[in-house]
Amino acid sequence: MVRTRNIIAALCLVAGGMLCVSSAIAGEGDDYIGSMPQGKFDVIEENIVMALQSDIPGMQADAAQLIRDLKSLRPDETFTSSVIPLMAILKDESAKSSTRVLAALALDDLDSGVGNFAIQRTALFTDNPQVKHLCTWLAYDRIKGSHSGEKGIASYEPIEEGQE
Repeated sequence: MVRTRNIIAALCLVAGGMLCVSSAIAGEGDDYIGSMPQGKFDVIEENIVMALQSDIPGMQADAAQLIRDLKSLRPDETFTSSVIPLMAILKDESAKSSTRVLAALALDDLDSGVGNFAIQRTALFTDNPQVKHLCTWLAYDRIKGSHSGEKGIASYEPIEEGQE
């Protein structure tokens, strides 16, 4: 019963967070997300961690994408409590490829030392070709020193000719 309540609470929070983020991305709520009191933001992060730790792949994927969206709106946030759950999803060979890809992209956006290491190790050792490909490019992009949150594979935006 308690687990069901936790899942429902996490679902509500993820859905609410996605509504806030989608409004902010549309230009309606940038000020709201940016000026949100840290206490409220910490509660949101706790619930995101619960969603990442759930057994529901869709909830995990939504939470990973929510981290990416919130990180773009509040770049100074570290989301340190989300790194380990994202790494667990990334290394889970039985998880859906799409969920693992979102976890890798979220870890890349967070740019933590252990998260970057997890991406590098996954690039070397995963059996999943899609995840291996993405992690290889993310790791290569960092090693090459051309990593940018605005260009390249990390944002799915093509690099224009002459900017390589």
